[in-house]
Amino acid sequence: MIGERIKTLRKEKKLTQTQLSEGIITKSMLSMIENGKAEASMRSLREIAKRLDVPVQSLLTDPRESELQDLVEQIEYADLGFEKWKREDIQRVLSPFMEEEMESIWQGRAYVLYGDAILNEENHDFVLEFYDRAITLFERLGEKDEVAMTRIGQAYYLLHWNRFEEASEKMEWIEMLDLQSMKPKTRIEYYMLLVFKELLYDDNIPKALEYLEEALEYMKQTRTYYRADDVYRAMIICGLYLQNDSLIQLANLKARQYVEFTEDRAAKGRLMFSEALTAMMRGNAEELGYHVRRLEQILDDEVGKKKFIAPLDLFKGVYHAMIGEKETARKSLGDLWEARSEWQINHSLIDQAIYLEGLLLGTLYGCGDEWLSDIETIVHQFPPGRYHQHLMGLIQKIKG
Repeated sequence: MIGERIKTLRKEKKLTQTQLSEGIITKSMLSMIENGKAEASMRSLREIAKRLDVPVQSLLTDPRESELQDLVEQIEYADLGFEKWKREDIQRVLSPFMEEEMESIWQGRAYVLYGDAILNEENHDFVLEFYDRAITLFERLGEKDEVAMTRIGQAYYLLHWNRFEEASEKMEWIEMLDLQSMKPKTRIEYYMLLVFKELLYDDNIPKALEYLEEALEYMKQTRTYYRADDVYRAMIICGLYLQNDSLIQLANLKARQYVEFTEDRAAKGRLMFSEALTAMMRGNAEELGYHVRRLEQILDDEVGKKKFIAPLDLFKGVYHAMIGEKETARKSLGDLWEARSEWQINHSLIDQAIYLEGLLLGTLYGCGDEWLSDIETIVHQFPPGRYHQHLMGLIQKIKG
């Protein structure tokens, strides 16, 4: 706080309160400012800064803010690629900034990152509390776009946890905003939230495609291609559900052009995921095997890509099951199942449904059924839409 910084600098300069305040404010007023019981005027701050021989900005800016900004930017940048920070490391470096308020946009972003890092199966409401703290701070600072982005994040989580009514309340608040006033990144995130809702809850694929096309048109208008590969990936998934080969081919072509242009290796991995998924859902073992080998290669080339371990185990398991190598298939699918506590927290509900489908396909191919009962329990907790119905259909098929 400003008062604490004045007090620290005064003591460093070996000045008494009388010496610092003389001719500017009263000694008692300075004491109140230093103890956080009063606020100094800008004129007084300029004079105090001059007497302390420091820029007035050094009194207005928390010296920890630049350190926090650097940490937040490092974590956010790493999250875009392969080299993501470990959750425990995020907690460790951000925890010193969680208690004392700094009146900084960077602390608001840190609240969100810290909430994400502490997430586990039991503490959902605690995570949302950090999002609420961020929203309160952003509102106080007048950062409307940051408020919108944080509410979008809350809604994602609530949909993910099948708390649809609460998610709807968050989305209604966001809908009251003027889309034109949103920054490009926020508006694209909002489109993706609507797509997620349509696929997960409403089973309205044409509406999901409409939102995806709106997002692409908006990207073209603003020349902002944030999450472009995710938009095309979602279009591929919609094409698979609609059995629309032309849509799949077009979306795959556009995604590949984006990856080649940006040379984004994380986007390249996500594209491979979509291509392998297409082969898996079509039952094309040869094509699936080709994509498995490509995924293995990119994992060999990169370091710390936990995000792609689960998809690799999935596709390896289904591929080896398809070609009759049951023991190899059982090993990969078993590894996927054992890692479920990780992907149930860190991966979207749609990706989770894909992993569960792969495990059930493995069972249909005779490569293990020890997960069947638990999968049925998990699926019963899914929203009553496409994924619930499809996975229950596979379970019933297995049971005969």
